Amino acid sequence: MLVFISNLLAAAVCLVVLLMLATVVVNLFIRVPYVPSKKRVIEKILEIAKLKKGEKVYDLGCGDGRFLIEAEKKAGICAIGYEAAPIPFLLAHFQKWINSSKIIIRMANFFKASLADADVIFCYLGPETMVRLAGKFKKECRKGTRIYSHTFHIEGLEPVRVWTKDPEKKLPTIYYYEI
Repeated sequence: MLVFISNLLAAAVCLVVLLMLATVVVNLFIRVPYVPSKKRVIEKILEIAKLKKGEKVYDLGCGDGRFLIEAEKKAGICAIGYEAAPIPFLLAHFQKWINSSKIIIRMANFFKASLADADVIFCYLGPETMVRLAGKFKKECRKGTRIYSHTFHIEGLEPVRVWTKDPEKKLPTIYYYEI
């Protein structure tokens, strides 16, 4: 019995190490580390986004799914998140389960996903990724699609409005775009 438990523990440790390595490799490849949005930032974006029930909201690089879960709770939206890194993807499914959420989390490259039916897109990604996304947004998103970017400007798109960094309230710059 002791051998079985030690083998099981060794297998669990190996699995965790493999997941961590896979997450590091994915983060290096896509150049966007897993950095969760703070609750106050999520609340601010949800306040300014004025989501409506039934809207389809995408979160590109959704991490642990916290933005979509909060959006679903507050506005009753249809939510789809994309996360390529294994550990945040698993955390998102755990958060989904804890919150009895109906959001959809896909472990996939969002550059290969269609954004044509998005009403709102949220992203907290690095500058290099944002440059690549500008063309995808222009090509795929329909007129009126709203895009909110946490911290980083989307090079190639002109923001409709910018909420500048507020150190006192510990809020980052938030960019709002409309296709």
